[in-house]
Amino acid sequence: MALEGGTELRYQSGEVLIRQDAHGEAVYLLLSGAARISRTGPGGRVRVLGDLYAPAVLGETAVLAAPRRSATVTALGGVRALVMYRDHLEQVMNRHPRVLWNLARLLASQVAQLQDELLAAGISTEASMTWVLLQMQTCRHEAGIPQPEVLDLNTTDLALRLSSSRETVHRLLRRLEGRRLIEVRPGTVRVLDSEGLEKLFYRLAEG
Repeated sequence: MALEGGTELRYQSGEVLIRQDAHGEAVYLLLSGAARISRTGPGGRVRVLGDLYAPAVLGETAVLAAPRRSATVTALGGVRALVMYRDHLEQVMNRHPRVLWNLARLLASQVAQLQDELLAAGISTEASMTWVLLQMQTCRHEAGIPQPEVLDLNTTDLALRLSSSRETVHRLLRRLEGRRLIEVRPGTVRVLDSEGLEKLFYRLAEG
């Protein structure tokens, strides 16, 4: 997808691309790497909404709808992003309608992933965790990230992602590890048996 005139920026792991509640005038097209989306709710509670892997669109809400950023986006490892400001983006879309189609396609894919995660969360915390692990591995593989089965996750990350307690997450991780479906290391979770995880998810979904 060609977006001439954009500014390419690079971020190191932990750097913030977009900060919640800041004024938004630009869309970020993730060219390489991954980014984590989180939102601080009432009372200061932080929830991890998910991870996005290149190619992906970031910051579209503030540019197309609300004037303020709805979430914080943080780089996971090295990230390259193309930044397009609203006025220039409109010019590009008017000249190249195909760009709008491609952006819409990326956004639709991101929305579908979020809907699937919400459905999994409605089944059980274990089903939600299983789905998150599978989805992360799939996205990493499709993005061409080396060792896609090694997920940059710890107990706190998953607790925030699943809106659950650290104790519950720790217990479920150990259960999956006992079944030899995953391997838990400090700061990472390695998927050992994706087919086994998928079968477990469907068993949980069927009740």
